[in-house]
This record gives sequence, C-alpha cells and structure tokens, in this order.
Amino acid sequence: MKTQNKILETLSDEELAVLSRESVDAETVLLVRYFRLVRFHAGRCASVLTDADDLIQEGCVALLRAMKQFDLSRDVKFSAFAQTCIINSMKSLLRREQAVAIPAGDLLQDHQFVDENTPESILIRKESYKNCRMQVMAMLSEKEWEILQIVLEGCSYAQTAERLHITLKSVDNAMQRIRRKMRTIKHFQK
Repeated sequence: MKTQNKILETLSDEELAVLSRESVDAETVLLVRYFRLVRFHAGRCASVLTDADDLIQEGCVALLRAMKQFDLSRDVKFSAFAQTCIINSMKSLLRREQAVAIPAGDLLQDHQFVDENTPESILIRKESYKNCRMQVMAMLSEKEWEILQIVLEGCSYAQTAERLHITLKSVDNAMQRIRRKMRTIKHFQK
C-alpha cells in the first residue's frame, strides 16, 4: 500500500482526479494535497453564522465532487477547477445560512418538535458522517488509518499488532495519536 501511495503521489492532480473515480487511495492523495487550500478558503469565508469547521466540511465535499466531475478533455487544470468548486460551494453554504438565520430563542422553542427520523435529518446525519470520515482520512497517516480500520473491524490491539507484524505498543501509541487527532474534529468533541 505504501509503494502504491508513493507512486500515486508522483502523479499530476489531473491524473489523480481521473484515478479517484476508481481508487480510494488516489482520492485520499488529492484530499491531502488540497486540504490546506480548503482550510485557507474556509478561514477567509468564515462568518458569524458559519464557522470555519462547517466551511471545511463543505469544501471537502466540493473537492470530492470536483474529482468526480473533472473532465480531462476540457483543457482545464484540476487545481483551477477544484478551487472554483470549493469557493462556490462555500459561498452557497454562506448564502443558505444567511437565508435560514433564526434567532436562538426560536430554535430552543421549536426543538421539542424536531423529529430525528425524518428523511431530511437522516440524510443530514449521513452527510455529516461522510464529511467526518473525510476529515479523519485527511489527518491520519497511512499506518494510523490502517490500524484504525483493523480495530474498527473488531480486532483487539494484540490481534491488530499480529496482523500488521508490529508491536502491541506501536498499536497502542497509534490509537492514542488517532484519538488525539479525532478530538480536533467537531463531530467528536464533547
């Protein structure tokens, strides 16, 4: 897997965008490459109604969409296409937030009538989980991501260590780093 990612890292953005339709690894390489750009634009666009974390999530989703929609035959650089998609998506979120701005008091009064099992709320939760997964993937190293996947399959730390041919302490250290990194994601904060 490391060798494949090292090969992928040598490819151009345009080549990775095409490959990302079939390869999660190519998608991850592009996400990591462009995460700083997403964070930069989120910082510039953040407002009182929409914080930077929401804009980062929106930007990551826009970047994923850009990968799927990128057309190599259109003599356009992926970087220009992706940046346009990211900025437009963030601007759309800001417009939606401004249009829906409701006083906090009204939110508290209507909260008791919110049904958590409506199709809309289920879709929003699914999108939130997807965005969260992308954030986690972008901030973890390959080894940390691999360890996390095995632990999430239900393996113990000892089984994970045995499966990856590493020490139990290495697995424990990696999981501590993963937890620390995940605490920075809004979804995992208490």
